[in-house]
Amino acid sequence: MTNATPLPISLYCVWQWWEQHYQAAQGRPAAIDFDWLDATYLGRQRQLHAWFGDLGIGQAAPVLDPDVVSMLLPYHTMLVPVVLGMTATIQEVGGYQNHPLDETQAGKLVPVDLAQSPVGELLLAERERRLARYGRATQMIDLAGPANNAFSLRGTEFYLDLLADPALARHYLEVITETMLLAHRFIGKHFGRLESVTLANCNVTMISPEVYADLVRPYDVRFIEAAAASQGVPPCCDLHHCSVPADPFADAYRAIPGLRSLQASVRSDLPALHAALPATAFSGMITPVELLTKPPAEVLAGVERALETGVRDLALWDVDPAIAPAQLGAFLRGLAQLARRHGREPQFSFIPITWEELDWEFPRYRGGMA
Repeated sequence: MTNATPLPISLYCVWQWWEQHYQAAQGRPAAIDFDWLDATYLGRQRQLHAWFGDLGIGQAAPVLDPDVVSMLLPYHTMLVPVVLGMTATIQEVGGYQNHPLDETQAGKLVPVDLAQSPVGELLLAERERRLARYGRATQMIDLAGPANNAFSLRGTEFYLDLLADPALARHYLEVITETMLLAHRFIGKHFGRLESVTLANCNVTMISPEVYADLVRPYDVRFIEAAAASQGVPPCCDLHHCSVPADPFADAYRAIPGLRSLQASVRSDLPALHAALPATAFSGMITPVELLTKPPAEVLAGVERALETGVRDLALWDVDPAIAPAQLGAFLRGLAQLARRHGREPQFSFIPITWEELDWEFPRYRGGMA
């Protein structure tokens, strides 16, 4: 379609999806092996093209993308808690498991500078390893957000602290925020100036907008403003609200400085969000579990409402292994047709390597604890 407005659609499948539908037949190395990583990237691009090539996904003759295979994301979403001393262990199913601090430990927390941490040393060593191999190191270091880090550090006790012991919650939120800022400066120094921040507010969805505005938002605001000042740029924030409706937080998010984009469920009330946040673009998340529990037409109806009310882009992340490639392809083709009916040209992007695989987060590679 000529003159159609692009509709970016990002896709991400969990590592178990790849294992079930492709990798089990290919195998995995006994030790960390970047030759394997490169070959796997190329093989999966070919497979994606075989499954979904008519949608512009994958490559028949793949070319290695060093920006992807050189991604650096140690401890994934738990970097800040690990820097602060929280234990994280590798799970048998892959990925890290947090081991929350008790009340006494949380009360004794003090800020830690990533530059003075063993994690900082690891980051720089891994950076050099990737530079030597690929000529670049793509930092995907996830500082998460004050609330997400607090949940990792305290588990579900975080929610109880907000209500029953707000002084304790404020203490460790303050420590977390300062540690995030020190890490942000470290990353800017070693990987280049950071023009924006991504704020992950998945765990904010479990508290009320009022509690968020009173107890958590001040730390979000401080992080965004101070991070920008440290880089000599104006505040600019891309906020991830997880795949749940964000409209209950529309008023609370008015106070977020430089809110460039807001990512939340496509079932959010977009007119309400646009009214409250007129300068903010909306990224709509399609909940993957709906592909297992609802008819495709019902899922697409939710997407259509978002298309009618100004969604900028779509994201379908964490696709479950129970969703076979044929089922996923049928849904994506229906999505493409729907987009074109609304004057949007779908532009799919599909990363073929998962975060756990890029960071080698499996017992055979990273046994023990952090």
